[in-house]
Amino acid sequence: MRAKDCRIFLITVATAIISMTIFFISLYFGWFGPYMEICRKFCETMHLGLIKQPVNTWSNLGFVFAGLAMAWHLSKEPYDHNDNMFRRKNSFCGIFFSCLTVLIGPGSMALHASGTPLGGFFDMCSMYLIASFMASYATVRLFNLRSMWFLFIFSISFVIFLWVDKQSDIHFIFYHFGETVFAFYILIIIVFEFINITIRRLHHNNIWGFASFVSLALAVFIWQQSLTGGPWCDPDSIIQGHAIWHLLDAFALYCLFRYYVSEETKQGLKSANKTIKSIFYSV
Repeated sequence: MRAKDCRIFLITVATAIISMTIFFISLYFGWFGPYMEICRKFCETMHLGLIKQPVNTWSNLGFVFAGLAMAWHLSKEPYDHNDNMFRRKNSFCGIFFSCLTVLIGPGSMALHASGTPLGGFFDMCSMYLIASFMASYATVRLFNLRSMWFLFIFSISFVIFLWVDKQSDIHFIFYHFGETVFAFYILIIIVFEFINITIRRLHHNNIWGFASFVSLALAVFIWQQSLTGGPWCDPDSIIQGHAIWHLLDAFALYCLFRYYVSEETKQGLKSANKTIKSIFYSV
C-alpha cells in the first residue's frame, strides 16, 4: 500500500474515531439536551440508561464499518485503471463519500441514544449529507461538468435540506417534510443514474447497483412495517426492524460505492453530451 493510498484509509479512520468520541462525550455530558422521547416511533422500548434504544443505537455501527470498508477498498487500488471521479484527484470523492458514510453512524446514534430533538437533527443531517453527495455526483457526471461544480451543487443541496428541515408545518407524504424531500432526491438520483447508463454510456459493474437498489428497497419496506404499532413491532425484542433498516442501508451504501468506483466511460461520449444538451435545452 503506497503512502497516498494509506492516507485514504487513515483519514477515514480518523473521521470515525473523532466523530464517535464527540458522540460519546456529548451523550455522557448531556449536550444533546433533555430527553423528550423523540425516537419513540421506532418501536424499541425506551430505557432509563444513558442509551435509550440500545439495539437501534448500536446497529448504526454498520455505517462506520461500511465507510471503513470503502476506504480500505480504495487503498487496495483494484480500479486504478478506471477513469472516474473516485479515482482522480487523489480520490477526493472516494474519501469524501467514505467519511460521509462513517458520519451517518454517530449522526443516527445521536437520535436513538439520546431521544432528543438535537439528536434527531443530527440524524437527519447525516441523511442530508449523503443525499447531497449522491445528487451532486450524479449531476456532475450527467452534464459532464468540471469537478469544481461538485462542491457547489453539494453545498446548495445541503442548504436546501437545512431550510426544508425547519419547515415543521409542512406535511406531504411523510410526516417530516425533510424525509419527503430526501425521498424526492433519491428518485431524481435514480433517474439521473439511468440516463448516465443509457445515454452517456457510463459502464459499471451493474451487479453492485442492483444490489444497492434491492437492499434499499428492502430496508424501506422493513422500516415501514417496524414502526411503533406496525405488524413487525416488538418493543422488547433484541431483533428490531429499525436496526435491520440501518444495516441494510449501510450495505446499500457500500454497494453503491462499489458501483461508483467501477465506472468506465464507453465510446460515444461526445455524441452523448450533444444528445443530453439537446434534450434538456429543448424542455
